[in-house]
Amino acid sequence: MITQIRLLKDFMWWMLFVGFLGYCGRASAQVLPEYSAFPKNSIGLQLGTQGVGLQGSSAFGRVFNARVGFNIVPDITVQYNGRDLGLNRTSVYGIVDWQPLYGNADWLSRKWYVSAGISYYFNNTLYREGIGTVPNYYIYMSKLRPYIGTGLGNMRLSHSIGLRTDFGFFIPTSSPTSTYDDRAEKVSSGLRGLLPGMNAGLTLYYRF
Repeated sequence: MITQIRLLKDFMWWMLFVGFLGYCGRASAQVLPEYSAFPKNSIGLQLGTQGVGLQGSSAFGRVFNARVGFNIVPDITVQYNGRDLGLNRTSVYGIVDWQPLYGNADWLSRKWYVSAGISYYFNNTLYREGIGTVPNYYIYMSKLRPYIGTGLGNMRLSHSIGLRTDFGFFIPTSSPTSTYDDRAEKVSSGLRGLLPGMNAGLTLYYRF
């Protein structure tokens, strides 16, 4: 419960900051909505590989957009090779988007953006049920992660409802650790080291 309260407090402070950026941006640049990949302001529900959460955004300047939000994976457990595999993940993040092709009339130029940001995970833990002489163990993954990604935005479903897609990676800044042996290597070697930070998601938002 304490973690959820911290999430909501952080989210509200970031929303105030993003709103300030949006106000400053609109005061300094005229944006043509038909060419922009970003709504002026939005709040919406995000669902993807990082979990489910809330996301707020505000466009500033002509080609930039600021987003803040949080995601939760509520301590789920599944069966993998006949043993329990659990994930407990809670995070907050801030992202800035840039629309490099603003002003062009084709569909891709009006929707495509690139992103960079940072995320902090309050929890980022894998649980694995033991077998034989191997006990149950936990793997603790990197909590502070910069983000790089891309996406498509401002896809209108109605006058006030829109859709945004994202794909990118929250990149680990430290090696994972485990409570038994060197089991953390399973989530840190090769391409598997990027999979826990993969962000593939959809955001359904209300624009205002």
